[in-house]
Amino acid sequence: MDSTAAQPPVLPFGPLKRFGLFGGSFDPVHVGHLSIAQQIMNELKLEKVILLPAATAPHKREGGAQASAEDRLEMCNLAVHNMRNLEVSNFEIVRGGVSYTVETARQVRAAYGPDAQIFFLIGSDSLADLPQWYEIRELLSLIDFAIAERREAPILLSLWKRLGAELGEENAKKLRAGVVKVQRVDISSTLIRHLFATQQKIPGYVRGDVEAYIRKKGLYGAVKK
Repeated sequence: MDSTAAQPPVLPFGPLKRFGLFGGSFDPVHVGHLSIAQQIMNELKLEKVILLPAATAPHKREGGAQASAEDRLEMCNLAVHNMRNLEVSNFEIVRGGVSYTVETARQVRAAYGPDAQIFFLIGSDSLADLPQWYEIRELLSLIDFAIAERREAPILLSLWKRLGAELGEENAKKLRAGVVKVQRVDISSTLIRHLFATQQKIPGYVRGDVEAYIRKKGLYGAVKK
C-alpha cells in the first residue's frame, strides 16, 4: 500500500472552511489595514483573515524604494500580535516573483477544495481597476471578493454598470454581494513613508512595535533609534 495515499492535504493556513485573504505590499502595514481586516472578519463571520505580503506586487514593479519582503513580513507579524484571528503568511513571498492574485487563488482553492468559502479582501478604491487584473474572470470563478466600502462614500451605480459591461452581469452581481460597509481609517502607506522620510511624527498610524522596527532598521529614511 502506498503510504503517501493516506496523507492529508497540505492546508497552508490550517483547517479552515470560511476565511479571508488580504494581499498587498504592506509597505508598511498600518492600522487602517488591521481595522478593515477586523471589520470584514466580524461582518462576514470569518474564522480568520490572513495577511499575505506580496513578494512583488504587480503595480509596484516600477519606481520607489520599498522595504524588503522579509522586512514587510516581519512588520506584519508585529502588527497582528495579540490580535484575535488575524494571522500572517509568507505564502506569496515563498512563491516569489510577481504576486498575481489568481495564482494564489488557484493554489489555495486546490488545497482547500470546492466547499471552502474563500474571500479576498480589497478596498472599494481598487474596484474600478478589477477588469485590468490578471486573469480576472478565472479569479472570480475561484474565490469571492470582500469589498470594503466606506459608509460615507458608497460605490457609485455608474461603476457597477461599467463592471457589468466589462466583466459580465453575473460577475458584477457576485462582486456586489461581497460589499461590506466599513468605517475606513484614512491612512496610506505612501503617507507613512513620507512622514518617516521627513522625520515627522507618526501619530498612531502604525502599531508601536512596527514603528520601533522601522526606526531600528532605518526603513523609509527613518532615523535609527
